[in-house]
Amino acid sequence: MAKKKQRRASAPARRPVPAWFEAWSRLPARVQDGICVVFLLVVSIGFFAPVHFSGKQLVGSDTLHWQAMAKAMMDYEEATGEPALWAPNGFAGMPGYMIRYDEVVPQLDDLPAWLRQYAWPTSHFIFLLLGTFLLVVFLTGDRLAGVLAACAYGLTTYLPVILVAGHNTKFVALCFAPWLVLAFAFVLRRPKLLPALLFAAALAVNLRAGHVQITYYVAFLLGVWWLVEGIGALREGQGKRFAAATAFLAVGAVLGLLMVAQPYLANFEYKAYTIRGGAGDGAGGLDWTYAMRWSQGFAELLTLFVADAFGGAADYWGPKPFTGGPHYVGGIVLALAVLAVIRVRRRSVRAFAIAALLMTLFALGEHFPALNRLMFAYFPLFDAFRVPETWLAAVAFALAVLAGVGLHGMCKEAGPARKPYRPPEARTAYLVFGGAAALALLLFLGKDALFDYEKPGEFEQIAAQVARRNDVAADDPRVVQAVSEYLAEARARRADMMGDDAFRTFLFLVLAGGLVVAFHAGKLPAWTMQASLVLLVTVDLAGVGRRYLNEEVLRPETDLAAQIPLLPFDQFLQAKVQEAGGPGHFRVLSLLGDPTTNARPALYYETLSGYHGAKLRLYQDFLDHILFRENGSLNQNALSMMNTRYLVGLGPLEGYRVVYRDDRFAVLENPKALPRAFFVGETEVIPSDEETFARLKDPAFDPARTALLPAPIDFETTPIDSTSTVRVELVRHTPREIVFEVETDAPRLLVVGEVYYPAGWKAEVDDAPVPIYRANHLLRAVPVPAGRHTVRMRFDPASHTVGVWVAGASTAFVYGGIVLLLGLAWRRRRASASTTAAEQEPARP
Repeated sequence: MAKKKQRRASAPARRPVPAWFEAWSRLPARVQDGICVVFLLVVSIGFFAPVHFSGKQLVGSDTLHWQAMAKAMMDYEEATGEPALWAPNGFAGMPGYMIRYDEVVPQLDDLPAWLRQYAWPTSHFIFLLLGTFLLVVFLTGDRLAGVLAACAYGLTTYLPVILVAGHNTKFVALCFAPWLVLAFAFVLRRPKLLPALLFAAALAVNLRAGHVQITYYVAFLLGVWWLVEGIGALREGQGKRFAAATAFLAVGAVLGLLMVAQPYLANFEYKAYTIRGGAGDGAGGLDWTYAMRWSQGFAELLTLFVADAFGGAADYWGPKPFTGGPHYVGGIVLALAVLAVIRVRRRSVRAFAIAALLMTLFALGEHFPALNRLMFAYFPLFDAFRVPETWLAAVAFALAVLAGVGLHGMCKEAGPARKPYRPPEARTAYLVFGGAAALALLLFLGKDALFDYEKPGEFEQIAAQVARRNDVAADDPRVVQAVSEYLAEARARRADMMGDDAFRTFLFLVLAGGLVVAFHAGKLPAWTMQASLVLLVTVDLAGVGRRYLNEEVLRPETDLAAQIPLLPFDQFLQAKVQEAGGPGHFRVLSLLGDPTTNARPALYYETLSGYHGAKLRLYQDFLDHILFRENGSLNQNALSMMNTRYLVGLGPLEGYRVVYRDDRFAVLENPKALPRAFFVGETEVIPSDEETFARLKDPAFDPARTALLPAPIDFETTPIDSTSTVRVELVRHTPREIVFEVETDAPRLLVVGEVYYPAGWKAEVDDAPVPIYRANHLLRAVPVPAGRHTVRMRFDPASHTVGVWVAGASTAFVYGGIVLLLGLAWRRRRASASTTAAEQEPARP
C-alpha cells in the first residue's frame, strides 16, 4: 500500500490545458448545433453535387419501370382529378396501390416531398442526417459523435447504389428510419403521452415512405432493444417504468398504424392476392428459393470493411446473381462500433450490437439456413420479403450509431485534460484500431492467396456462351483455353481491386489510429480528434460512394418518358389503338424481352408484360403456366382470351401475320384474338389449377366457346350457334370503370378479358348488382339475361374509402394532441418563469 501511494505521489502533475483545447466546449449549445447542421447540409449538397449542379438528373432503371407502369394512371388522374387505383396497362391490369397511390391525408412527410421537386435527393437525405445526429445526441449528449454517426450512416455505399438503381422508396424509408428509432428512445426515457404521439407520427411517416421491408427491419431492431430494456429493467427493479413505456409504445404503434390506414388497408387487402400472399388467400408468403435470391455470402461480408473485396459492381465475383455495389461502412466506423461494444456498458449499446449481429446473419439468407429456415417458417412476416442482403442496410445504421457512441465513450473515459500517462481505456482503443489496421494490411499482403476470385459456376457459364457463339462443344479444347485465359486475367484484376481497397482501408485506419494516439497522449483535444475522425469517415465513404453516383450515371432529359424512346413500331401500334377507338380494345405482347420484367410497352399501350415486385398470384400463374407451352412456344389460346391482337418481335412467327416491319422489328397480328368481352355458350368446371392450365394449353380448346370455371355457379349459359344473336360493344374503358352495351337472345355468360380481382371490382347489369365469377383461371365472367343491357364494372374498393376516413381521423387526433400538449407545456413553462421572476423581484418600499 505504501509503495502504491509513493508511486501516485511521484506521478507528475497534469500540465495546464491550452485554451484551444476547450474551444468547442466553450461555444453555446445553439452555436454548436448550428455548426453541426450546416456541416451536414454541406455534406449532403457536396456529395450530391453532380445531381444538383450538372443540369442532369438521377433516373435509375427502376424509376423508368415505374414511369411506364404508372403512366396510364397519371394520365387518368390528370384528366379527372380522381385517383386511378387500378393500373390498366401493365400485366393486363392490376391494382395500382404499389405503383401510384398517393396518400390523401397530409402528414409531416409532405414537407420533404414538397422539397423533392427542388432538391432531390437532399430533400430527404438531410432528414436522414439530422435524424441520426439527433438520435446519437439524445443517447450521448455529444454533438460531434452525432455528426460522425450521421455521416457514417448517410454515406454508406448502399445508399448511392440504390439511388442509381432507382429504388427511391427504399431510400426514403431509410432516410426516415432514424426518426422512428429516436421517437422509440424518447418513449423509453420519458414514458408519457407526448412521446407516444411523436412515436405514432414517426411510425406513420416511415410507413408512408412505401417500403415496408425497411420499416420491418427497423422494427426488428426496436424489438431487440425493447427486449434488452425489459430484461435490464426487471433486473434493476424498474419494471413499473418499463411497463409504462411499453404501454405508451403500444398506444403509439396502434395510432401510427391507424394513421396509415390509407394506403395500407388497401395494400394489406391486395397482398392476399399476390405472390407475397401465398396462394391468393393470404396464407403463407414467398417461396424460399425466390425469397433467398441475393443472399449475402459469408466471405462477402468483408465488403463492409474493404469496399471492392468482391469486385464492386463492374467486376463482381460473389455468389449473388449480380450486384449494384457493396454495403461498405469503412474500417473506422467498424473499429469505433467494436470499441462501443467493448467499453460502453449501456442497454442501448447491447441492443444495437445484438440486433446488428442477428441482422447480419439474416443477410446471409440461404448461406445460413440453420437460422434463416427457422425464421422463414415461424417468425411473423419474415417470409414476406426477398433479397436478404437488404438487412445490411439496417446493419449499417446500427453500426453507425454504435460508432457514434463508441467515439463519445472514448472521449468521456479519457477526459478533456492532457495526461502524462496512458489509461487502460487507451490500450483498448489502440488494440481495436491496431487490430483493424493489421487485418487490412494482411488482406493487402495476402490478396493473391486468400481467394480464388472466381464466381461460382463462372467457368461453365462463359464456356457455354463461347461455345454457342462459335457453334462448338463447351468442352472443346479451344474453348477451354480461351475461357481459362480470360478468367486468369479476371482473377488478377479482381485481386488487384481487393488489394488496392484493402490498402486504402489500412491508410484510413492508420490516420485514425494516429489521431487516437495523439488524443490519449494529450496532444489533441477531444473535439479536434472527433472532428478529424468525422472528416476521415466522410472522405472515406464519400470516395467509395462516388464510384457509383457520378455524372456518368445521370441523364440529361427532364422528362422521364424521354428516357424510353418512342420507336416507329410504337407509333404504328398507337395509331392502331386510336383506330380501334382508344384503350380497352386490344393488348400487345412484346417478345423483345422477358415479359415478367419488361415494363417498357406499358408506357404506350396495354400489354401482357410489366415490372412489379408483387404481381397478382393469378397473373403469375398465367406467365408461368399458361402463356407458353412446355416446348417454349406461345400458347395462342392464352393470347386470344387475353385480347392480344399484336405481338412485337424480331421477325415472323408461324400462325401470325406480319403487319409492320422495319429494319429491326416486326409487328405481328394474332388472327384469333378475341374482343375484350365476349359471350360463351358453354362452361366447364375444373377445380384443379393444374388441369385448368393443361386445358387452356390444349389446341382443341376454344376459349371463344367455352369458359373454364373453378366451381359450379348458379347460372346456366345457353349454347351459341349460327342463328344466335350476340353483340358486345365497348362504351367506356378507364382505370375505374368499364362499360359494355351487350345483346343476347338467351341467358349467357359474358367473359371479360380483364384480370379477376374481387377486392374492389363490382359489376352491374342495368344498375342491378351481379356477381363476378372467375373464368379461365384469371378472367372475369358476368351472368347476363336475355335482351339488351348495359354491363358496368366499377373499381371502388371499400378499403380505400375506409382507409382515408380512418387515417384522417387518427392523424387529426395525433397531430392535434401533439400541438395541444406542446402548447400546454409552453404555457406551464411561461407561467413558471413569470412566478420565478415575481419572487425574485425586490419588494418596493
